[in-house]
Amino acid sequence: MRRAFTETIRLFRSASLRKKACLGERYFSGSVRYGFTSMELLVTIAIIAILAAILMSALSKSKEAGRKISCVDNHKQLVLAWRMYANDNDDRLVWNVDDGDNQPFTNWVAGHLRNPSDATDTNLLVNPKRSLLASYIKSPKIYKCPTDPSGFVRSVSMNNRLNPVRFVKPPLVLGGYGTNFIIYRRMGSIHATSQIFVTLDERYDSINEGMFAVEMSNTGTFDGEGTPSPYWWLDTPASYHNQSVNLSFADGHVESHRWLESTTLGPIGVTGFRHTSATDRDISWLQERTAERIHQ
Repeated sequence: MRRAFTETIRLFRSASLRKKACLGERYFSGSVRYGFTSMELLVTIAIIAILAAILMSALSKSKEAGRKISCVDNHKQLVLAWRMYANDNDDRLVWNVDDGDNQPFTNWVAGHLRNPSDATDTNLLVNPKRSLLASYIKSPKIYKCPTDPSGFVRSVSMNNRLNPVRFVKPPLVLGGYGTNFIIYRRMGSIHATSQIFVTLDERYDSINEGMFAVEMSNTGTFDGEGTPSPYWWLDTPASYHNQSVNLSFADGHVESHRWLESTTLGPIGVTGFRHTSATDRDISWLQERTAERIHQ
């Protein structure tokens, strides 16, 4: 764009010089006329068009920067509410429900987004009888990244190692080789609070009940049994900010992570277990921030 702008300026200057030369000739011949030539008019229009394009690009980047800041602020409020809940409940972490088993359930945030009525009901998010953080978060907008293009009321999910519960059967993606890592029930059991993520934005074709499952066993199975073969995605993270996602951490800070692997996001509509490669930097990075290893 800069090269096109420079070339346009060169053409405009060239046209201006030709006009001055022409006016000089007309002056001496006694037939001076004033106004734009067709070339000058076209060059002027081109300059205006380029400047408008530059301005629109700058405005678009400014809007996205504003949306990213708003998303970061949302995660800060969520992790603050999460910490306040533990402080008010004898250090116990808020429930983090796995699946819900087709029943209405109380959770850190209520609703299963594969249920059409839940997917658009903002009242669920701020109903303290259904959403346990509703006493601390009064606005449903806090639960959704402003860049999320879906019609869902929520884009955030919580680390599945933070007090996972299920009412009909045991929570999934925690057993087998996954038992080598801590399942946190109380705030005090998180030793490296600056290293364990609490919330992130999950892509709209993957998000469901409010839990983000990180597959720690590297087996690609729900029970964690089998032969480990790194690495696997189960839930798909979002990349709403220039291939990046915002995450909150147990100590209260929020950071942005840019995904590095082409296999991380995958095509829209393809979710569930996806094997990537033994050198996957993104899953390795997220696993390190999901749970601490149990020392024998």
